[in-house]
Amino acid sequence: MTTNTPENLDLSTKQTPNGSTLTCKGWVQEAALRMLLNNLDPEVAERPEDLIVYGGRGKAARSKEA
Repeated sequence: MTTNTPENLDLSTKQTPNGSTLTCKGWVQEAALRMLLNNLDPEVAERPEDLIVYGGRGKAARSKEA
């Protein structure tokens, strides 16, 4: 089993799923996942390397360690 530690978590390769295909159990879960992944996806995120999150309380992640 592989764990996602800061050493092997490459955020530059994360892409947000799009279209009507679910990757989660339902659309409520899918929406939350896509919102989070949009902040990490280099194609759409403003500063993915800094884990900057816009909107809400901005507490998705403080650092790679978190």
